[in-house]
Amino acid sequence: MEDELKNHMLRVSKYAELLADLICLDKDKIIQIKKGALLHDLGKIRIDEKILNKPSSLTLEEFILMKEHSKLGLKVLKKKDEGNIVENIILLHHEKWNGTGYPFGLKGHSIPVEARIVSIVDCYDALTSDRIYKSKLSHEKALEILKNESGKSFDPDIISMFEIFENKFEKLLEKLYENQR
Repeated sequence: MEDELKNHMLRVSKYAELLADLICLDKDKIIQIKKGALLHDLGKIRIDEKILNKPSSLTLEEFILMKEHSKLGLKVLKKKDEGNIVENIILLHHEKWNGTGYPFGLKGHSIPVEARIVSIVDCYDALTSDRIYKSKLSHEKALEILKNESGKSFDPDIISMFEIFENKFEKLLEKLYENQR
């Protein structure tokens, strides 16, 4: 697994732990969320690197293959039997609040809270990270995008919590990038 994917999964795990703590989930669930976030993109090890590292837009066929990473991750994980929270995160972190996500098109509270948390912080990290196909955005711009997606892609209550404590995420963002230097 390439370094950037590993670093992404590590950062998402840290952000997920913080957000789960801020919404007052119990300690055992936070530990499982942190673990699930660390493994959320595990299925990408089964996706062709030419697709993962493509510097331009994906074709429809490539995007369909990329969307399979959540199901592939669950297949890899099934051999380890990590538990429902971890499995929910791996499989459902691309579901959207309004029902337009994948792989099942779940909507609202039918998406487990752990997947809703990781969905938000996964997006935050993608926005605030350099990728082969885009430059990173500032914390402020990423926060604006998250707020604009509240009630569409993301749970509005969890986005409100992220917004209230956005300074904690900004500090963690700075710390995580300092540690990677």
